[in-house]
Amino acid sequence: MKANLSLDLIADILSRLPVKHLLCLRCVSKLWRSLIDDPDFINLHLRHSLDSRTNHTLILKNTDLHTADLACLGPFAKLEHPLMSYNHGVEIQGSCNGLLCIRNIVEDMAIWNPSTRKYQVLPFLNSCKGYVCGFGHDPIADDYKVVKIIQLGGADGKPLESEVKVCSLKRNRWRKIQDIPCVSSFPVANGVFASGALHWVLTQKLDLSEENTIVALDLATESFREVPQPEYERMIYQLHVGVLGGCLCVVANHGDARVDLWVMKEYGVKESWTILFSLASEDVIGSLRFLKPLAYSRCGNQVLLEHDKINLFWYDLEKKKADDVWVPGMPFSYETEVCLQSLVSLNVKRRQQNGEDNRDIKKM
Repeated sequence: MKANLSLDLIADILSRLPVKHLLCLRCVSKLWRSLIDDPDFINLHLRHSLDSRTNHTLILKNTDLHTADLACLGPFAKLEHPLMSYNHGVEIQGSCNGLLCIRNIVEDMAIWNPSTRKYQVLPFLNSCKGYVCGFGHDPIADDYKVVKIIQLGGADGKPLESEVKVCSLKRNRWRKIQDIPCVSSFPVANGVFASGALHWVLTQKLDLSEENTIVALDLATESFREVPQPEYERMIYQLHVGVLGGCLCVVANHGDARVDLWVMKEYGVKESWTILFSLASEDVIGSLRFLKPLAYSRCGNQVLLEHDKINLFWYDLEKKKADDVWVPGMPFSYETEVCLQSLVSLNVKRRQQNGEDNRDIKKM
């Protein structure tokens, strides 16, 4: 009983440490290595990092990837990725539980843990048409899935069509699932993962005037649904979805005049939408074309935002004031991604099937 209690206490203490320290501590003894590699400990460390808003990394992407600890925002250092980049770098398709989905210019894709440097290259899927991606976690199967929504038609009077394919770590093959009731109006951002589902802002197929439909793909059931939206006070020119503190959020752009950030406090409940803050054009330097919410500060009274892919700022929720962020090593322009530092493993049991498979299409 004492031994079990001692191990539980050690696990609780270790779960509060950054991943880089845990990787060093694996060398202390076989017992500690077994403990740190145990799936229960990995989940304990993951939950503690999420609950305490610690062990998060901010990644800036231009041609290269640059990374810094989110708590101190600096200094930024170059992050080496595992894919051949052919001098064009890689695109980040999504982030979930410390894993990144990345893609290079020749459509190679991989799921990668930057903290442990482990990665899994996905089977090749030729997508010559326009498409959007998404990456997230299926909590029922405990599996990580990459989703591609491929647009097939729409030119020369043809009806708009799309095709949805999924590749998971466990299956390690692409398979077709049910069609989506919407189409992409390119350019469209990649899917945002929140509450077990991926989310996009798309256009209804039957009524092309319905441009700002928020569509969710439940990764457990692999079924689509429409997400109820807030009651906006003004006409919206642009709508973007994001995730903040684990909650789905919406950035509603009312032209150059104002941007509202809404947060869905209780997922799926329309009445739980709440305006976190509004920004007027005079509150920031430059235009209000694009804002991306990234993270709360550890104390929760500030929100870090990406502004027009050229600068970062903290918005103080109490003082209602924006303060620019500049750190040595930051590139001139960039895209941002927040990535948890985790021990999540890519070593899962996979069926011995590779390539592409259309046999598992779900009927609507």
